[in-house]
Amino acid sequence: MKHLALALFCVFLLTLTTASAEVTVQITVFCNGCVVYDNAVTVTGSNPTAWDAIKASDVGYVPTNYGDWIFINSIAGCGGSWGPAFYVNGAESDVGVNSYYIDDGDHLQFIGPNNGGPTAGILYLAEVPDVVTKGEGFRVKVMEKSAYSYGGYDRPSAGATVTIGNETFDTGSNGYTEEITLEYDAYYCVAAEKGGYVATYHFYGLPYIQCGAGGPYICSVTGEGAKRGNIKYDEASSISGEGFCSCRSYFENYGGKYPARSTKVYQKGSGSYDAEKIVKQRPSGIDLSESTEMKYNPTTVKAYNRVLSYKSNYEDSTYQKNYREATESSERYRQLDFLKKMSYYNNTRGINYSFTADFQGIAELSARTLEDEAFLDWKEKAQPKEESIETYIGNFLISRRGFLPMGGNDETDCEEECKWNCKKHCMEDEGYSEDYCEDYCGEYCEDYCENESTYEDYELLPCCSGGWFNMTKADQTGHSAKGIFDCSCKNTAAPVLIGKKASSKA
Repeated sequence: MKHLALALFCVFLLTLTTASAEVTVQITVFCNGCVVYDNAVTVTGSNPTAWDAIKASDVGYVPTNYGDWIFINSIAGCGGSWGPAFYVNGAESDVGVNSYYIDDGDHLQFIGPNNGGPTAGILYLAEVPDVVTKGEGFRVKVMEKSAYSYGGYDRPSAGATVTIGNETFDTGSNGYTEEITLEYDAYYCVAAEKGGYVATYHFYGLPYIQCGAGGPYICSVTGEGAKRGNIKYDEASSISGEGFCSCRSYFENYGGKYPARSTKVYQKGSGSYDAEKIVKQRPSGIDLSESTEMKYNPTTVKAYNRVLSYKSNYEDSTYQKNYREATESSERYRQLDFLKKMSYYNNTRGINYSFTADFQGIAELSARTLEDEAFLDWKEKAQPKEESIETYIGNFLISRRGFLPMGGNDETDCEEECKWNCKKHCMEDEGYSEDYCEDYCGEYCEDYCENESTYEDYELLPCCSGGWFNMTKADQTGHSAKGIFDCSCKNTAAPVLIGKKASSKA
């Protein structure tokens, strides 16, 4: 009986260790500093390795089997006599591909070519400040190291291009840039690139320098290739109670080289408060809805036998910028005895706002439209071509509804409407960058809208004739836009649904 129990235990253990599971990893290959392959692969099996992931992917590879270990001569056409360096999640692996057991979400990275030694290299930022004051001089130092740590190099990088915000600077023989100064309250991203080397942002992220008090995020770094990950973010939050509160939220998305839109919310004060907020951020825009109720009351808190008093009146502020439309709005309620506000904002093609506020205190409302591209010129402050400023002091109930840029809510023409819908699906469903979608949709909609007779039938028209009505139900629901970007049917007549019958239409 004892032997039978042991046998059953062994069978049970064997069952556990051989159970299959799906593991998805990302494989990226860098060759001469450029991304030549970047794709996800799902592996099914017991204890899969990086070697199993390579074989399951569509990447080309040339291996040498030495029995106990597999040597990758080349992958995605990149190799060299030393083969590509093997990294996992940004760090050099201490085992080979057949000995590394993958976990779900791992990032497998290969860096080459390595001809006759550890020649492939990676850039990193050796010196970069976290915070500077406006006008304060500083320098950035860039280093380059071999992807292979064994017998490799770690030296100053001469001739690297450093991007800080929207400006670029070159490094000298010592790896340092010239002296740099920043002039505006903002956060500036920092990255370094050099031909033949892996750029800093691939392995070390994208650090930011805070200048002065901080402010908008300025960054012209988008990474490799037109297609890249886009942030989709949803938040629902609420806060209520008695005492002192301070709440800050900042949301931003990018349109490639420049920031595209930003929405900032700030609330603070002492007393009773009840605030709810819902945010939806997409590559095409930022939606914000708020419900706020606050009543001022001085607050005391006892900490370590010491009584702390908070007597600050409430403040509630919302700031929005749309860089592509060169427009901005701000609502600031301060020195409030009480506030009850409902507000809805949509920051996409412009700033669409609707709010009602019942308050006692001071309200400062402003909206302005600048010259085109004014937000992108940080060296000269452009004068607004349209501006509205309102100030209220006392007890008021105000309601506002509008659209910025001013006059921008007029009826849109065919090309504008086509371009907007095309870009929205291109970015959010297909995952392409806003700059890529801007170019693609601009050409597509220009051709489409030349024929005015098709405008009446326009419904997110894909390349195929028949438009929206010829797409599958799955595509029509909006979660996919394959039909818009698959133009193979332009070469042949496409069936068009008329009622429940299909006819051919050139």
